[in-house]
Amino acid sequence: MLEPIYYDIGRICKEVYYKPECNKKNQNMTPKMIDDNILKDIKSPLLKIPFDCPEDIANYLMKINKEEVYGTIKVDDKEIKYYIVNFGKYIDNIDNKDIVNLNDLEPNLIVIADGRRLIKRKELLLIPKLREKISPNTAIYFPTALPWEIPLLVYLGVDYFDYSSASYYASLGYYFTKNRMICIKNKSFEELLQHNISILDEVVEEVKYCIKEGCLRNLVEETAISDPYLFGNYRRYNPDLRNIPLSKGKKIIVTINETTIPEVKKYIKQMKNYEAFTNTVVLLPCSSKKPYSHSKSHQYFINTINSVNFPVEEVILTSPYGVVPRALEGVVNYDIPVTGKWSSEEIEFINKHLKEYLSNAKDKFGELNIIAHLPEHYLEILDENEYKKYGSCIVTSKDGNPTSVESLENLKKTLKELKLKGEKEDNINISKTKKMQFIHNYKQLAKFQFNKDFIPEDVIIKGRHRKFFIKQNNKLVQICSLNEENGLLVLTYDGGNLLGKTKWVEVDFKVKKGSLFAPGFKDCDENISVNDEIVIIYDDKVVGVGRALMSGLEMKKAKHGSLANIRHVNYD
Repeated sequence: MLEPIYYDIGRICKEVYYKPECNKKNQNMTPKMIDDNILKDIKSPLLKIPFDCPEDIANYLMKINKEEVYGTIKVDDKEIKYYIVNFGKYIDNIDNKDIVNLNDLEPNLIVIADGRRLIKRKELLLIPKLREKISPNTAIYFPTALPWEIPLLVYLGVDYFDYSSASYYASLGYYFTKNRMICIKNKSFEELLQHNISILDEVVEEVKYCIKEGCLRNLVEETAISDPYLFGNYRRYNPDLRNIPLSKGKKIIVTINETTIPEVKKYIKQMKNYEAFTNTVVLLPCSSKKPYSHSKSHQYFINTINSVNFPVEEVILTSPYGVVPRALEGVVNYDIPVTGKWSSEEIEFINKHLKEYLSNAKDKFGELNIIAHLPEHYLEILDENEYKKYGSCIVTSKDGNPTSVESLENLKKTLKELKLKGEKEDNINISKTKKMQFIHNYKQLAKFQFNKDFIPEDVIIKGRHRKFFIKQNNKLVQICSLNEENGLLVLTYDGGNLLGKTKWVEVDFKVKKGSLFAPGFKDCDENISVNDEIVIIYDDKVVGVGRALMSGLEMKKAKHGSLANIRHVNYD
């Protein structure tokens, strides 16, 4: 029924059940208002389950209803199988095969029958539970939604809505806005109805726009924040992180729940793969400009550090990401309100992940040299005595201004002293060159992106727009390049060969460059996220590389539609 084409936790899908010659109105993308041709033929179940009835009665009624909650309707020449979900508050019955077996039924459309009761309760999380179980080609329909509920419902996994709330509340004299309804006495029912319909349409269009732009979460926060029930369910929901890219390539806006948003959770999960290059760590503040190294302040820091010719780990402390090594700065692009004051959650988050980073570095190198080149309001949140257990701690910023001439000179002097000390002690870190660190940083980016370092030590990196080569048979062969928009690596066929069976998709025929559709799919790595670089496997060999259009879990459940774009293919 649907073919997903965009994901941002919620999704945009293409409808495929109409005849090609149907007018363009029916070729719209979901989320959308459900077509009347579908709505009018869906039959109500024999018995409605009262929301708060005892569980044994609910289970008894559900068993009676078992054969009554699904059916078939026709749209043009195609049969659409529907299933009506009515569990009362016992949403765990979705796993009870005596009551429902969605895998056997394979419905095209699931109707949420008790939506008005669910919307104010934690049981609304039935929707993502359903979405996890069903094919991505199956649609979820939530009747009677109000405008400000639609963004969250799409975020949870809903595809279809209807206009019933528009007519019901118009009959009571209510006028919809995006965030609330207003009682108006001087307008007719017809005027209110048409206005309410237009508001629902506008909200759905805005949702689609936000999914394409990668900012659906922001819209959900805007509309849910004024409703404690909606916001409670937003806070409860732990979305599948595979349904957002590792790096969006667009600036994300962070205003609330800074450290718990999906983009940050995904970054923190992958950041655990990072390995420091040296035992000297310079802690730096963030900047409003991204990447940080493009900002004026970070140019001062970088030039000062480079002037000493002493390898250090540059680590940026920031909310919402906590700790960002210089090697990974290209994958974080965000904007956040700056007040000069930290929340308790931000303080706890930054300290937690800085300690994890320093602990891992200490495990590798032993004692660390920690240099805090930070403004005063950063230093206030760090307990110097706490960090001394990882090594020596030195504050190089003067008067809380790390960009002042005096502070930069102090940083330079401190690095020179550490360099001299290392040379006297024959410290192995001193022999490491900037070139080695340059390569190391991209190897860490590969680990961050693929959970595997596939870049050889003897890689050759060329150009301002980074391209990576290895030597094969006295020829340079490109293995990947850097996408400057999202800060991630883009594979070539030879890069896929080096990577091997990682982020893999197996096919059952000799694929060509272009779209990979569900009928040719055999198996895949479930950990693939939308927009991930993937390796194509055929007959146990790497035959190509491409980009995932959906998560690995969704690929495994898809019955039709495009799963990936294949970019390079080689059967030699």
